[in-house]
Amino acid sequence: MFDRTAVLFIGIAVGASIGQAFASSGGNGATSRPAVAAPVAAANPAQPPRSCPTQVGLSPRLVSAMRDGGEIHIGVFGDSFGDGLWAGLYNDLRRQNSFTVHRFAKQATGFTRYRTVNLLEDARTKLAEQPVDLAVVSFGANDTQDIYEDGKLMRYMGDDWRQHVGDKVRTYVALLQRDGASVVWVGLPRMRDAEFDAKVQQMNGFYAELMCDLHVPFIDTLPKSVDTHGAFSEYLPGLRGGEPIKARAPDGIHMSMTGYRILISDMTDSIRQFAPERPTSERPAAGRATEAARR
Repeated sequence: MFDRTAVLFIGIAVGASIGQAFASSGGNGATSRPAVAAPVAAANPAQPPRSCPTQVGLSPRLVSAMRDGGEIHIGVFGDSFGDGLWAGLYNDLRRQNSFTVHRFAKQATGFTRYRTVNLLEDARTKLAEQPVDLAVVSFGANDTQDIYEDGKLMRYMGDDWRQHVGDKVRTYVALLQRDGASVVWVGLPRMRDAEFDAKVQQMNGFYAELMCDLHVPFIDTLPKSVDTHGAFSEYLPGLRGGEPIKARAPDGIHMSMTGYRILISDMTDSIRQFAPERPTSERPAAGRATEAARR
């Protein structure tokens, strides 16, 4: 039986990219080389192209879990969209015995809503109860608004707003990484309302750029959330190229259960490679879902 750390390096050597383009087709096996997604933010022709990470980092906790043959603990953090990602990721990994997917997302939260929930303290409490090897994060749909704090108005996506939110996000990511976890940030899909969608795509660009600065993979879900013309569509190609299915919720913002699975199917395939099959006698209990948040 191969050492699990060795398997990880082999998987990466053949191009198992967790940040691959979601416009590429379905699953990617351990021997395939997927395309790499470009950041959502537009390139500045006056500057050389940036080199942004496209693979999950080899964090100490993740390498240790693979080497020791224990469970890989995945924490999904975010708002209601993050909650949907948790459900999709759990449903896709539950049949593989090496994963436990923890539900750390909380609806109606965001980095502009600290008066409601201080995300940093919330994450600190959850991680103290349950450390994770991989943190999957998605925020933003609740943050497309101005901020008024300490008598100061910060317009959405203005310089002050970017600095204010960016500082909070940097501290948040640093907390997730503090104990050696890998971090992946998942972007938002196309929205039905044109005005809201324009703000969401600004948000995607903001996070793509910020995650590049932090050397954290940004997963661009936009290509998998649109029709052949790049427009919003309630129906999307099914998993593994199946018949189109209803993938969006009635609000035009969230996804159906299968819709969330479609958005992150390539990422999920990459995560699966961190847990090669083992003899039955050496397997831990079946993959589980937990809700450590106790909401």
